[in-house]
Amino acid sequence: MKMKELEEKSGIGRETIRYYIREGLLPEPDRPKTNVAIYSDDHLRRLDLIRTLQRERFLPLGVIRKLIEEAGDREPDMVPGLFGFEIMLADQLGAASTRSPVEIDKLSEESGMPMDEILRIAEAGMITLSRSPAGKTVISAQDASIISNWARVNEIGFSRDKGYGVDYLKEYNALAETLAEMDVTAFYERLADDLDTDKASAMASAAIPQSLEVFGHLRIKAILRKIAERNAEALEEDTSQPRKTA
Repeated sequence: MKMKELEEKSGIGRETIRYYIREGLLPEPDRPKTNVAIYSDDHLRRLDLIRTLQRERFLPLGVIRKLIEEAGDREPDMVPGLFGFEIMLADQLGAASTRSPVEIDKLSEESGMPMDEILRIAEAGMITLSRSPAGKTVISAQDASIISNWARVNEIGFSRDKGYGVDYLKEYNALAETLAEMDVTAFYERLADDLDTDKASAMASAAIPQSLEVFGHLRIKAILRKIAERNAEALEEDTSQPRKTA
C-alpha cells in the first residue's frame, strides 16, 4: 500500500509516520523506484502497536523503541498489562543507559580491580560484557558502579587474599536474586492487576530507594547483633576457663 492508504487505515498522519521511520520505530518501506514507497501490513500492525502502547500503557516513544528493538522479529500480537514495565522502571531508576558504556581496561586501571577479576565476575553473570563500535570491550555504567564499589571494599582490607573475591560476591548476588524474586512475586500478586505500566513504574521507582534504605538499616542492626553475640560467646568461653594460679 502507498502512504495515503496507510494513513487512512491507521488513522495516523504521514508526518508522524515519517517521524517514526526516522526514529527507528517503523521499518523503512520498500522502494521499487526512487520516488515510490510501498508499505505493508507489518507497518500497519506496528502503528497499531505503537498507538496501543501510547494510549493504553502510557509508554513514551523512547521506551517503545527499546521494546521494539528487543523484540526484533518477534512482534507481539498481544500487549500484556505491564508490557514495558522493566524498561520504564530502569529508566526511572537510572539503571538503563543514558550514560555511556565504560571500557573495562580503563575501569580496571581507575578502580584498581584486576582485569582477571573483572572477567571472572562477568563469567559468573554478575556483569555483562559487550563490544563498542570501536571494538572495545565495555560494560554498562551500572555494571561499572558494581565493579568500582566492590574494588573500594577490597581496598579497605576486605581483599581477595582474605576471601573477599568473586565467590564472596556471588553470595551477595544470590541474596539479591532471592530478594528480587520475593519483591517481584509479591508485587505481581498483590498490586499489578490494579496498575498500568506508567503507574506501576512510578510507584516502584519511588518505593525501591526507600526499601533499600530500610534493608540497609536492617542489615546494620543484624550485623551489630551478630557481633554482640560473637563477643558474648567469646566472653562466656573465657570466663568458663579455669584460671591458672602462680
